[in-house]
Amino acid sequence: MYNNEYLESHVMTAPPHQLHLMVVGGAIRHAIAGKEALQEKNYEQSHLALSKSREFITELLAGLDDERAPEMIESLRALFAFAYKNLAQADIEHKPELVDNAIRVLELHKETWLELIEKLPEEHQASSGPSKQFLGKLV
Repeated sequence: MYNNEYLESHVMTAPPHQLHLMVVGGAIRHAIAGKEALQEKNYEQSHLALSKSREFITELLAGLDDERAPEMIESLRALFAFAYKNLAQADIEHKPELVDNAIRVLELHKETWLELIEKLPEEHQASSGPSKQFLGKLV
């Protein structure tokens, strides 16, 4: 109970660039849990974890703003769609190696995002990100 209250408070006060990292981290965390469950042949648990990871990726896709750097946004959309598709196929075909494809894409995005945050001036870090209502539902 206390952890949920702390997490909810953290989410509601985090700047958008940190919220984005939380969503990416959630997608990775649930993908890893799904892969582990697949390896253990626990298909019910893998389905739940992989579905949760796909929810996070859906939020990442929904947060893309076509008005800003359309070419980069299209590349991100393709990467997130690739990760989503691999998680869905892994869920259906019970193939952990497909989850690895999604995890690699998400981890690379996370590393790139962290580098970008370091280079951005403070005023640009508060621009846009995942909806706090969505994050509140997932915590």
